[in-house]
Amino acid sequence: MKKIFKYIAGIAIASTVLAGCGKGFLDINENPNRPVTATPNLILTSGLNRTSALVSTTLNEIGSVWAGYWAPATDYLWYINNKQYNVTPNFGTAVFETSFDILSDFQAVQDAAVAANMNYYQGIAGIMKAYHFQNLVDAYNNVPYTEALKNTQNIRPKYDEGQAIYDDLIKQLDAAIALIKSAPETEAKPQGEDIYFAGNMTNWIKFANTLKLRILLRQSEIPGKDATIKAEIAKILSEGSGFSDAGVYGQPGYTSSTTKMNPFWEGYYANSAGSATSNYKATRPTKYIVNNYLSNNDPRIDQMYLKVSGAFKGIELGRNTGDSEAALYKSSVTSAFLTNGGILKSATQKAVIMLPSESLFLQAEAVARGWMTGDAKALYNKGIEESFVFLGVPNAAAAAATYAGQAINKVGYDASTNKVEAIIYQKWLALNSISGWEAWTEFRRTKFPTDNPLSLNAIKPIHPKRLVYPSSEYGRNGDEVKKQGDIDTFTSKIFWDTK
Repeated sequence: MKKIFKYIAGIAIASTVLAGCGKGFLDINENPNRPVTATPNLILTSGLNRTSALVSTTLNEIGSVWAGYWAPATDYLWYINNKQYNVTPNFGTAVFETSFDILSDFQAVQDAAVAANMNYYQGIAGIMKAYHFQNLVDAYNNVPYTEALKNTQNIRPKYDEGQAIYDDLIKQLDAAIALIKSAPETEAKPQGEDIYFAGNMTNWIKFANTLKLRILLRQSEIPGKDATIKAEIAKILSEGSGFSDAGVYGQPGYTSSTTKMNPFWEGYYANSAGSATSNYKATRPTKYIVNNYLSNNDPRIDQMYLKVSGAFKGIELGRNTGDSEAALYKSSVTSAFLTNGGILKSATQKAVIMLPSESLFLQAEAVARGWMTGDAKALYNKGIEESFVFLGVPNAAAAAATYAGQAINKVGYDASTNKVEAIIYQKWLALNSISGWEAWTEFRRTKFPTDNPLSLNAIKPIHPKRLVYPSSEYGRNGDEVKKQGDIDTFTSKIFWDTK
């Protein structure tokens, strides 16, 4: 949370620069002793671009290990704390610190847009703030909210309860949609600075609707919530714009230059010279995910991984260098990511914020639970098809229909004994290594897939429930943190985690 109270102080973004992935590129240079006022369009690109990087790297990595997708090869000392479930105040600190830093960007967009009567920018900022605050609640439960992002006006903000934040996020998304729809015809829309939708405000409303649906379904296991969720979904449908079935992607104009490539490609495949990174060499699929593809006759496996000696070979999470079978799980004898396939397409590929398949599976679940009208099976099958399309499966529509037509539980909709479980399972497959954070979060909510194996190296025989507050927050806002009580990653749950 090193910059939670930051106010934007200076801008160094040239209008011709539209690429980059992390802090330092397309970011806002700051001099806290000389604050200046920036226009919303100059700040917006930075916030959106840094969101893409956070989602593609830090969040995806943590989730991909804990959701059952990734394991390190035994000849690499990689993901040590992840595979041990050793969650300390020094683990995953960017989830808290970088999220609040990015939130300060969007707060600056919002403040400047209010002053300039720019409704579109206010709406976009409100949507992105809701996006980040949901991720923060899903990670930590209670976090600063009502008193956060106020610069020096409040340097030790109180913590709000996760449920209260969730409730208000629905209101904030409604307000953002209203601002966008009420903008005067003469008001200029964002253009190139909007690296998600290029100023298409209908798509921003669809994204807001989909985030609302995600927030509502996240509370599906809370007793007595059904009527409220159903009523709020009805409001989404009555708004009429629909959902993000075309997906949400970030594309600032990635190039093949250092720090300007797609952040997942640069972090988990190769540098600008084409040399494979250590992350790429160390990261391998788990035996669990490989076996799930193989047992379901799932052609997506060919788009995800390379074969070794004619077969796909995964790793058991938690295998260590000293294990008696360590030689069987080295990088040289296990499958790596396919580098011209599903998730590694090119250095200039778009960054995924939300896949089309996720939007469709959210809708399928809402219908299956009786909270929304529609055809759950059709939405389910379309979600599978969109996953095949994204991963580049040849003849994707026909291949998806063949796959989904199998009389296999959790594959064929009619053959599935528990429709919601089938939907979550197929979402889990679709999110593999792309949106690992969301997959881990959905696992915590539903406990699907039910057989997600524990790490062999776990310090306790239980999956992590949450992250703990970072050391920096104890130092800066310690009294408020202490009010949250003793936090344990294995026993302290997010408010919606009732199972």
